[in-house]
Amino acid sequence: MEGVKISVPQGAFYLFLDFSSYYGAEVDGFGPVKDSESLCRFLLDKAQVNMRHSPNLLPLHPVALVPGDAFGDDNCIRISYAASLTTLQAAVDKIKKAMVLLRPAVPV
Repeated sequence: MEGVKISVPQGAFYLFLDFSSYYGAEVDGFGPVKDSESLCRFLLDKAQVNMRHSPNLLPLHPVALVPGDAFGDDNCIRISYAASLTTLQAAVDKIKKAMVLLRPAVPV
């Protein structure tokens, strides 16, 4: 995914995805994505709102993620990969479709 860096897992079943290149990007009706918390809120809230207006934009359920600032890295969001490959692919597809609304504010 453009603008996203993935860190190598350290033995648990979580990935930390660095979306900091998107910080500063804005979406009409949402405002700027400033940090990991606002990015997670965007993926949960704004994606769900857009889905109502454009049913083909996203599948029926948004993806809930954990802001990385809770783990000492505000550049990242945390996602668990303790799920089936089908579930993980569906989650990544939802994230990709939501991120189309944003463009990286900083080239990667």
